[in-house]
Amino acid sequence: MNAVKLHSQLELSLEKLREERENKLDIICSFHEAIIVFKPDLSPQIINTQAKTLFKDCLQDGATPSIDQLCLYKNKKSTIRFDLRGWLESLLTLKPLHGKNLEPLEVSVWLKQPQTLQTNLLMLSAKPLFTAQGDIKNILLVIYDRSIYAQADEQKRLMEAAFNSFDGQFITNEKGYITHPNDAFCALTALTAETLRSMTLTRWLEQQVTLKTTTNELLKTLLSTRHWSGEVELHPEPNTTFYAVLSISLLADEQFNIEHYVVTIQNITDIHEAQMAIAQMAYYDELTGLANRRLAMEHLELALKHHKRHATYASLFFINLDRFKNINDAFGRKIGDVLLVQVAQSLKQFLRDEDTVARIAGDEFLIFTQDKATSKAQATQNAYHLAKKIASHLNRNYHIHEITLNSTVCIGITVFPFNPNDTAEDLFTYAELAIAAAKKRTNQKIYFYEPSLSQIVVERRTLEHALTTADLDKQFELHYQVQIDSDDRTHGAEALIRWQHPQMGSISPGKFIPIAEEGRQILRLGHWIMAKAFLQAKQWTEKNPDFTLSINISPIQFHEADFVEQTVKTMQQTLVNPKNITLELTEGVLISDTQNALKKIERLSELGFKISIDDFGTGYSSLSYLQKLPIHELKIDQSFIFRVPESKDDIAIVESIISVARTKNLTIVAEGVENQQQVEFLRKQPDNILIQGYLYGHPCTADEFETLYLNKR
Repeated sequence: MNAVKLHSQLELSLEKLREERENKLDIICSFHEAIIVFKPDLSPQIINTQAKTLFKDCLQDGATPSIDQLCLYKNKKSTIRFDLRGWLESLLTLKPLHGKNLEPLEVSVWLKQPQTLQTNLLMLSAKPLFTAQGDIKNILLVIYDRSIYAQADEQKRLMEAAFNSFDGQFITNEKGYITHPNDAFCALTALTAETLRSMTLTRWLEQQVTLKTTTNELLKTLLSTRHWSGEVELHPEPNTTFYAVLSISLLADEQFNIEHYVVTIQNITDIHEAQMAIAQMAYYDELTGLANRRLAMEHLELALKHHKRHATYASLFFINLDRFKNINDAFGRKIGDVLLVQVAQSLKQFLRDEDTVARIAGDEFLIFTQDKATSKAQATQNAYHLAKKIASHLNRNYHIHEITLNSTVCIGITVFPFNPNDTAEDLFTYAELAIAAAKKRTNQKIYFYEPSLSQIVVERRTLEHALTTADLDKQFELHYQVQIDSDDRTHGAEALIRWQHPQMGSISPGKFIPIAEEGRQILRLGHWIMAKAFLQAKQWTEKNPDFTLSINISPIQFHEADFVEQTVKTMQQTLVNPKNITLELTEGVLISDTQNALKKIERLSELGFKISIDDFGTGYSSLSYLQKLPIHELKIDQSFIFRVPESKDDIAIVESIISVARTKNLTIVAEGVENQQQVEFLRKQPDNILIQGYLYGHPCTADEFETLYLNKR
């Protein structure tokens, strides 16, 4: 009986203990903070629900964690591990204080969730729990989640950094009064914080800001979208202007009760000035300050639309200075630039402010006025009178740095609208064609555009396209004109290009060569000519080793940086002997860049090529460059031969050229020989002059040349 009673009492005691333990655990779990109770060996005894939730990513399958499993770090980047065991062990050495509670030991750490890599700021607060005998029975660890405070601190730092930026900022209260102006705003507005706090947003706007809209429109936008931003002018002082971007945000609660206005103003004066400088560079000529071609064409397009709409007429003037290149060459670019500036100033002073004056390139100027003639005839008459006034105003002496320069102008004019579908570019082209015609006149150099000028352009563009797309081997052919020595034997020949177009027929070299040079198609054509001529020379010199073939070299081709390399490459591919090749250059090629020309000619001469000066005597009077260049031959231009022996002047010129050639021991070729009298004159000269001309033969194909001249040699 006693045993049964004892057993029953024990069961009741155990049940009571279980209830007390569960009650204590319920109490611990009811706390918001995470709590862990450690035994003296630092193994967890009690872990509340909050702690399990906080450290769930550190645990596996809900197991009770060991102290070393918790992912705690000293820093937010989770690179320095926090020694929780060592920190708790330091508590095991503490002794109880009689009548006093020990203060908890606290430390801030970072918890890193292994799954999400998210970090949370925690504060650990730990203290030992003692028995009545003063022994440590447990360590209580309370863990506070401080993430929200960390986020708040971060946001505070961000706000402070933003508010203390170089941009001016302020906040208003619900009534619009400025409450928090930052230092940058005070500096921009030149107002103290105290003064600003007495002002409302609208009062400050009216006092210092010039908007591109009205204040009412700004406020209307704010109420509808809660934000407004735009460029403004800021006037902190009467004579001071800043350019800025003003941004205003409206903060309101859910019932749209206005709480604050947040205002930011960014000084963009430097950006604005840079944009103005870029616009100046984009639309205005740096030297003269006049509008450039781009701006002139934009204005011209607007003017054209205006006159089409109102059925009125005006005129476009294209002005070009005569002999400007000669002035630049003779006196230097600085003098030329001063002349251009003076011409620009004269035009601006002579014309009205509303007239457009532009410098479009070099010494080329464009003008169009606000003429509103009701007929094309009236516009033409007005333009002619104005052109005469402009010419009279500009055709004068200019005094520049103790130098007196006389300058005259050419003027090309087009009345517009000319054709219904014309664009500004079309008008410019018409004026350009007109000035090209004006330059050919000998007296009054004023010319109005006429449609026949466009036909020339159409033909030119057709040839340009045909040259670009031509199959050289099918459309082009080399012809050869014989050169005869003093014994009437064949010395050599000059290779001459011929073009037989499938639709346009035979096209003269005098017509297509200038176009090919201007459009640089001459590079492709010149390479083809050289390759064909070298192959032909190789073939002919196998039978006649002394035969010489002359090839004309375009200035465009010669001035290419790799001209010598390309020539050598062609020589190697064709296996021609360079001693049988004469390369003909014009005087202009040599004069325009003597130093580079000298280097190239020296290299070609070293390789064995002969160098000839074509059309000698037509380009420059100075012969000093002949002393520098290792040339082998002079060709007397046919314009001098044509009037020999009737013209004493031409005889003198020819004899002078022969004398120059003799001093340099050069071979002489006379071009354009057409009659026996010319031959007799040349044969009387003491030198062995090679003769080339129609008297001995027209240019012919390779087969014909072989039959007529080589087989009979």
